[in-house]
Amino acid sequence: MIDFQGSENGLQGITVNALAVPDTVFTAAISRAYLFTEVPALNYIDYWEYEAHPDPFYEKAVLSEAEVELVVNEQEKYTMRYDPLHYNFTSDYMPRSGDRITLRVKAEDLESVSAETIVPNVQLLEILGCEKYYKKEYIGEGPLSDISQDTVAHITLRLTDPGDERNYYRLKVRSIAHDKRGGSSEVILQYSDIYTSSDVIFMDEQLTRGYGGWVAHFSNIFDDHLFNGKEYTFSVETHLRYGEHPHAVIELQSITRDLYYYLKSVMLYRITDQDAYTEAIQIHSNINSGWGILGGLSAEKHTVYF
Repeated sequence: MIDFQGSENGLQGITVNALAVPDTVFTAAISRAYLFTEVPALNYIDYWEYEAHPDPFYEKAVLSEAEVELVVNEQEKYTMRYDPLHYNFTSDYMPRSGDRITLRVKAEDLESVSAETIVPNVQLLEILGCEKYYKKEYIGEGPLSDISQDTVAHITLRLTDPGDERNYYRLKVRSIAHDKRGGSSEVILQYSDIYTSSDVIFMDEQLTRGYGGWVAHFSNIFDDHLFNGKEYTFSVETHLRYGEHPHAVIELQSITRDLYYYLKSVMLYRITDQDAYTEAIQIHSNINSGWGILGGLSAEKHTVYF
């Protein structure tokens, strides 16, 4: 547990946010510590905008002069360089499954921080079948408009879980089509990451309200306590997009325990009213003497054409 130390200038300390992903250059966002309530664009609609255009908030918070060291398997050391275009630090290393990743950060007048994670192994996901059916009167949850067809794809999947340890997962299902509007030759990519399932593995009783099109009590992050060491068959449903070549990209992410609890706490935070009468939601962190998350994930991807 980290003691909360505030000042007239706000929260003191260093925030680290980084993911170690196989075959992807390791990068890390290093900044002065900030409260979640300080982050701009908390409403989910705004994320569509600043996903491609980072808010100036991050440029002001970043610690561009920090000393950032990446250590792999307690042997290989890399000095990370600041990238002013993306407001983060980059390395020359691409993680591999099983790597032990250690990150150490120093910055002037701030307490040094460190974190460690192990990149998980990919787990087997199989596509067993896909059926389409008509669903009348579909209405997405929340004010975010969902431009989709009234046709639903019901996809059956099978996950094979190893029994040697507790495993944590995030399942992403992106429905995609290519749309040409008004006779134009320009192709518009229509996509949505929202999907549903009645399977118990997606049930989260803490999520009492929907968010951004996701229904209440549904989380795409789960662990293997119901099927540890076994094969598990389940189904998901996603609406087809308008346009040509409709398909879905299904990605099973094996994630670290700390990333699992971080994402779960963020999901709860974003549906909780932030006022003096509400119990504070603690955002999970594994950064020693700091804030944020160093997580790891490995992914298995499949494409299903409709």
